Amino acid sequence: MVPPDRVFSNLLHAGKHADMQNILMRVSDRELAICMLYLSDQDEIFLLSFLPPVKQNRIKQEQGYLERLNIRYPQYRTVIDDVILRLQGISGGGIRSYVRPRRE
Repeated sequence: MVPPDRVFSNLLHAGKHADMQNILMRVSDRELAICMLYLSDQDEIFLLSFLPPVKQNRIKQEQGYLERLNIRYPQYRTVIDDVILRLQGISGGGIRSYVRPRRE
Protein backbone atom coordinates (compact mmCIF):
# COMPACT_ATOMS: atom_id res chain seq x y z
CA MET A 1 0.00 0.00 0.00
CA VAL A 2 1.39 3.38 -1.03
CA PRO A 3 1.47 5.95 1.81
CA PRO A 4 -0.83 8.95 1.25
CA ASP A 5 2.01 11.47 1.25
CA ARG A 6 3.59 9.58 -1.68
CA VAL A 7 0.25 9.46 -3.56
CA PHE A 8 -0.14 13.21 -2.95
CA SER A 9 3.39 13.92 -4.18
CA ASN A 10 3.01 11.69 -7.24
CA LEU A 11 -0.18 13.50 -8.25
CA LEU A 12 1.53 16.87 -7.92
CA HIS A 13 4.42 15.75 -10.12
CA ALA A 14 2.20 14.07 -12.71
CA GLY A 15 -0.39 16.80 -13.17
CA LYS A 16 -0.32 19.81 -15.44
CA HIS A 17 1.10 22.79 -13.59
CA ALA A 18 -1.88 25.07 -14.24
CA ASP A 19 -4.38 22.39 -13.18
CA MET A 20 -2.52 21.64 -9.96
CA GLN A 21 -2.15 25.33 -9.21
CA ASN A 22 -5.88 25.96 -9.69
CA ILE A 23 -6.81 23.08 -7.41
CA LEU A 24 -4.27 23.95 -4.71
CA MET A 25 -5.41 27.58 -4.65
CA ARG A 26 -8.89 26.37 -3.67
CA VAL A 27 -7.58 24.16 -0.84
CA SER A 28 -7.53 25.87 2.54
CA ASP A 29 -4.22 26.88 4.07
CA ARG A 30 -4.79 24.61 7.07
CA GLU A 31 -5.55 21.61 4.85
CA LEU A 32 -2.34 22.13 2.87
CA ALA A 33 -0.34 22.55 6.09
CA ILE A 34 -1.77 19.25 7.36
CA CYS A 35 -1.00 17.53 4.04
CA MET A 36 2.61 18.65 4.43
CA LEU A 37 3.08 16.99 7.83
CA TYR A 38 4.78 13.92 6.32
CA LEU A 39 6.14 15.35 3.06
CA SER A 40 9.86 15.40 2.39
CA ASP A 41 11.54 18.80 2.26
CA GLN A 42 11.84 18.52 -1.53
CA ASP A 43 8.16 17.70 -1.97
CA GLU A 44 7.22 20.53 0.38
CA ILE A 45 9.23 22.99 -1.72
CA PHE A 46 7.66 21.60 -4.90
CA LEU A 47 4.15 21.98 -3.48
CA LEU A 48 4.80 25.56 -2.40
CA SER A 49 6.18 26.39 -5.87
CA PHE A 50 2.62 26.19 -7.23
CA LEU A 51 1.44 28.94 -4.90
CA PRO A 52 1.94 32.70 -4.68
CA PRO A 53 4.09 34.04 -1.83
CA VAL A 54 1.09 35.31 0.16
CA LYS A 55 -0.48 31.83 0.32
CA GLN A 56 2.92 30.26 1.02
CA ASN A 57 3.32 32.54 4.04
CA ARG A 58 -0.14 31.70 5.35
CA ILE A 59 0.60 27.98 5.03
CA LYS A 60 3.87 28.40 6.90
CA GLN A 61 1.97 30.23 9.61
CA GLU A 62 -0.51 27.33 9.79
CA GLN A 63 2.42 24.92 10.09
CA GLY A 64 3.51 26.87 13.16
CA TYR A 65 0.03 26.48 14.65
CA LEU A 66 0.03 22.75 13.89
CA GLU A 67 3.22 22.28 15.89
CA ARG A 68 1.23 23.20 19.00
CA LEU A 69 -1.75 21.00 18.18
CA ASN A 70 -2.19 17.31 18.59
CA ILE A 71 -3.03 16.22 15.04
CA ARG A 72 -3.50 12.47 15.09
CA TYR A 73 -2.87 10.27 12.09
CA PRO A 74 -6.59 9.56 11.43
CA GLN A 75 -7.20 13.32 11.25
CA TYR A 76 -4.26 13.70 8.87
CA ARG A 77 -5.64 10.86 6.71
CA THR A 78 -9.08 12.46 6.51
CA VAL A 79 -7.59 15.71 5.27
CA ILE A 80 -5.02 14.32 2.83
CA ASP A 81 -7.45 11.76 1.39
CA ASP A 82 -9.90 14.58 0.64
CA VAL A 83 -7.19 16.68 -1.01
CA ILE A 84 -6.02 13.66 -3.04
CA LEU A 85 -9.57 13.23 -4.36
CA ARG A 86 -9.60 16.86 -5.46
CA LEU A 87 -6.24 16.47 -7.21
CA GLN A 88 -7.75 13.47 -9.04
CA GLY A 89 -10.65 15.62 -10.24
CA ILE A 90 -13.21 14.26 -7.80
CA SER A 91 -14.82 17.12 -5.95
CA GLY A 92 -14.26 16.92 -2.24
CA GLY A 93 -16.15 19.00 0.21
CA GLY A 94 -13.11 20.23 2.00
CA ILE A 95 -12.60 19.86 5.68
CA ARG A 96 -14.18 22.39 7.98
CA SER A 97 -11.94 22.21 10.96
CA TYR A 98 -11.89 23.28 14.49
CA VAL A 99 -8.73 22.10 16.14
CA ARG A 100 -8.65 21.99 19.89
CA PRO A 101 -5.28 22.97 21.38
CA ARG A 102 -3.38 20.25 23.18
CA ARG A 103 -3.29 20.50 26.97
CA GLU A 104 -0.04 19.88 28.67
